[in-house]
Amino acid sequence: LFDRVNRQDFDACERTQPGMSSRMYAKGGVLVPSEHHIGAFHDWVNERLGTPSG
Repeated sequence: LFDRVNRQDFDACERTQPGMSSRMYAKGGVLVPSEHHIGAFHDWVNERLGTPSG
């Protein structure tokens, strides 16, 4: 099961990768509202590093 899930994940990542050159990802990607905790973590890291958040 572990191998099968990983192969599916790898496939999904490979199919997504070409879209990463889109200008929508120029500032690090797009987070949907359900990923607010990820955005909060990015802000926390940027604050500690002294880098402006996008």
